[in-house]
Amino acid sequence: MEVLLVEKDPLVRDQVKVGLQQFPEFHVTVGSGYAGINEVRGRHFDAIFLGVDPRQKETTKLLHHLRSFDTTSELFVLTASKNVKDMAKDKSKYNIHSFLQTPVDAKEFFGLLGRFLERRTERQNAPARKGGRKPSPAGSPGN
Repeated sequence: MEVLLVEKDPLVRDQVKVGLQQFPEFHVTVGSGYAGINEVRGRHFDAIFLGVDPRQKETTKLLHHLRSFDTTSELFVLTASKNVKDMAKDKSKYNIHSFLQTPVDAKEFFGLLGRFLERRTERQNAPARKGGRKPSPAGSPGN
């Protein structure tokens, strides 16, 4: 799975990068600012971790810029815990999957990744289950 990480704070960025690299299925690309977000124009990312601080307008502009041309990638917003409540109103507007509070709590982070991977697996297996099983002929086991 391709993952893009765009975070200004080097400590948070490194912590998230190292955490993501604990999973062999994640291939992490680290970007910076608009150049990082524009990576999405050239290739598909399954998940994007984006640092946003509503007090720093350039980070909210990055969020808006990203969603202006990509609405399908799973978006995880990294922000200070005090900002989560204020940004909750933007969750559906920008199709934000989850907020990850900074400083990053390892238990919360790995729980979030576990749920993300589980949901991805369920989605990938859903088409196989959608068709269902064909009913067994009369008299055979299962009827």
